[in-house]
Amino acid sequence: MANAIETYFEIKDGIDFIKIQVLKQNYPDGDLDWDRNSLNCNVSVKCGAFSGRFNADLMSWDFDIFKTELEYLYNNLNRTAIFEGIESQVRIVVQGDGIGHLKTRCQIMDYAGTGNELNCELNFDQTELPQIIGQLEKITKEYKVYGRINEKSTGANKELS
Repeated sequence: MANAIETYFEIKDGIDFIKIQVLKQNYPDGDLDWDRNSLNCNVSVKCGAFSGRFNADLMSWDFDIFKTELEYLYNNLNRTAIFEGIESQVRIVVQGDGIGHLKTRCQIMDYAGTGNELNCELNFDQTELPQIIGQLEKITKEYKVYGRINEKSTGANKELS
């Protein structure tokens, strides 16, 4: 699916950030719903003296689950929201302290399973959550979660309900 609007979410701490941009659906006509939920993404990060960019295959439900958890965190500030891609190539843990401060621990790996790793921390305020949730909403509207994992697709692009 070609995306006319840039679809990404970004967590920022001053000039430091982690940004995940969805580039395309890997297998829009795949026989398995697993394949149709696979998304090609660009991950970019700048944290302290370190910066980098790499591609990662993530799943549409990773974004949907993270959006739901961030919405819950926004209303319950002492909770945790986790974004975790397959094979733990990207893991983002947002932890609230109960009064509006959010600590984000990021663990990223440039190649799944065998790559170089970067662990970093970003801190931000609860007032930034609506913007991040809105970014995730754009992603989840454009790249739906389909069917049930590892079942043969019906051929119709049915969304997971």
